[in-house]
Amino acid sequence: MILVTGGAGYLGSCLARALITNGEAVRILDLKRTKYVPDGAEFLAGDMRETRIVARAVADAEVVFHLAFVQSMSKLPESERRDVNIRGTQNVLDASAAAGVRRLVFGSTIEIYGTRPPFPCREDAATDEPVGWYGRHKLECEHMVRRSIGDRGLAASIVRMPTICGPGFYNHRPVLSFMDRIIDGKALAVVGDGGTPGHFVHYLDCLQGLQLAARRPEAIGQAFNISAKEPSTQLQIMEAMIAAVGSRSKIIKIPRWIVRSFLEAIVALRITDFPRDQFGYLLYPNVYSNEKAARLLGYRPSKTTAEAAADLIAHYRTDREYLK
Repeated sequence: MILVTGGAGYLGSCLARALITNGEAVRILDLKRTKYVPDGAEFLAGDMRETRIVARAVADAEVVFHLAFVQSMSKLPESERRDVNIRGTQNVLDASAAAGVRRLVFGSTIEIYGTRPPFPCREDAATDEPVGWYGRHKLECEHMVRRSIGDRGLAASIVRMPTICGPGFYNHRPVLSFMDRIIDGKALAVVGDGGTPGHFVHYLDCLQGLQLAARRPEAIGQAFNISAKEPSTQLQIMEAMIAAVGSRSKIIKIPRWIVRSFLEAIVALRITDFPRDQFGYLLYPNVYSNEKAARLLGYRPSKTTAEAAADLIAHYRTDREYLK
């Protein structure tokens, strides 16, 4: 039995579906059933803050993929977001250790590295400036996972992911607004010559990384960046997305020295909902080395960042009217 917390969401449901396809028995713990829950999965409705529900979900599970988390664009009060993420994760860790699960994989984020990480960013990079409350919560949960490994012998690993691209991954409003502009043929702005590199990951490569972390003994006690085959520049990403939907959008190059003032102005005027604490993603390289995952897990991503972004917008164009 494999438990996927948050399995009614996009990533969790994709993982659950892949596991079922591979012949695994899958149980999902989530607040409520959604259309994304795959056929063949056992579904358990409940809040991970409820210890009895979590204990019931973990019972007889050999592997736990802990993906349940309040998403970064949530409008819930800060106190509730924190309660769900921190207390809920501690319940999952405690129940997993008590039940003696064979392996736990925690889904984390590259946002723990901040928006000005080393180039390229490896897993031992500093994490003293995580991005926003989401990055802070994920980092705190990583510390909790490590304590469970050291204090309770939990066989766990951590997977850190950048922006995930694929059908259904439409939970980040600024990214959706950007894709809307492309589909509608509106002009796009790029910083300087557009040569700043960044990393996304295709959802199928993400699923590969998660499953390898659950299978390989080398993964125990380790954290891994799971990113695309290659990073792409901002210009390459834009050009790939424009081509994917046959858009007529033009790319306007804005001198780097005026970009930050411009961003501050449009945020102040509420012209964009791009979070201020994420400005750095537009200004600095954000490339996450997956060499460790390749070496220890055999991780072999199939798509570059530009290819993953093109696949994201192609599916979004098909789904856009339904989403509205």
